[in-house]
Amino acid sequence: MSLSMFVELVYKLIAIKVMCKLYYSFCAFLCFLVSGVQVFGLSREDSLSRYEKLDSSDLIVASFSYKVGEQPLGQVATLKIPDGYRLLDGQQSRVLVEQLWGNNENTNTIGVLIPDRTSPMDKDLTGIIISFEPTGYLSEEGAQRINYNRLMRNMKEEIQEDNALRNRRSIGTIKTIDWAFPPYFNKFNHSLHLAKIFKFESKGSSSLINYEIRLLGRNGALCFTAIGKSTDLQKLRNQLVSISYLAQFTPGNRYTDYLPGSDFTSNWGQESSFFAPVLFSKEKLMLGLKSTLILTLILLVMTKFVFIMHVFHQRKQSRKDIKINFDVRIDEQLN
Repeated sequence: MSLSMFVELVYKLIAIKVMCKLYYSFCAFLCFLVSGVQVFGLSREDSLSRYEKLDSSDLIVASFSYKVGEQPLGQVATLKIPDGYRLLDGQQSRVLVEQLWGNNENTNTIGVLIPDRTSPMDKDLTGIIISFEPTGYLSEEGAQRINYNRLMRNMKEEIQEDNALRNRRSIGTIKTIDWAFPPYFNKFNHSLHLAKIFKFESKGSSSLINYEIRLLGRNGALCFTAIGKSTDLQKLRNQLVSISYLAQFTPGNRYTDYLPGSDFTSNWGQESSFFAPVLFSKEKLMLGLKSTLILTLILLVMTKFVFIMHVFHQRKQSRKDIKINFDVRIDEQLN
């Protein structure tokens, strides 16, 4: 073998070796590319499937924006958000309370306090609903003269109507309602403390406490309401008391800003009017209209039935008279 042939053979062997390495590298690159596409596709598919599993309530909750620090409560007060809580504004609060929690419509809701690191949809959540009821100025004498027994009787009369709405929503109906403790008026910060205990018809359901502190102002009451188990009464009281002391009416809306003779005064001491904004709702109005419509239809049907019977009776009487006249004429002709 000549030297030139030997060199040519060596070149060919080197070229074959290089081509093999390039081939293996190219195959490895293709495998990596395909596996990467598959992994990306699976991860994207998984993320999309997780997104599709979210229901409307999860999407609404995810859209909420919370506030901390000192925040306004409508146009009447401010609140220094306590540590461990965050605030939803009025518009978002109504979405949460009415659409997600299923409570009655209340245009007076101006905020909801939600504990940190919890979801508004958690089962054991203790959220605090904030509202302002523009019911007018209530004097200390009027607050001390409130007949709470009569108020409770009025609320018990409302249970039947509330239960009709609860049945339509497939929510447990209320069996009894009573005061968890005698309501009282705190003269130091002009606040009313009212705690109602609810017992439900369904078996195994625990009693619930609805604790409300109403801070009296010039034109109405700033209300803090929390709901929890009956065993959490003292806990709810402590939470609401501490939070209520962080709220202040703005200048012009404070209790001491009341102008006798010109400002609207409340009649809480004589009637249960301060429960009206909570008990009235759009659904109750629709239920009342529906009942009225049904009663009207029944009356119309009865009226139509009486009219038809009257016409039928008249026609029957007319035919009878015609027959009598016809018989009389025949008798006269025969005679």
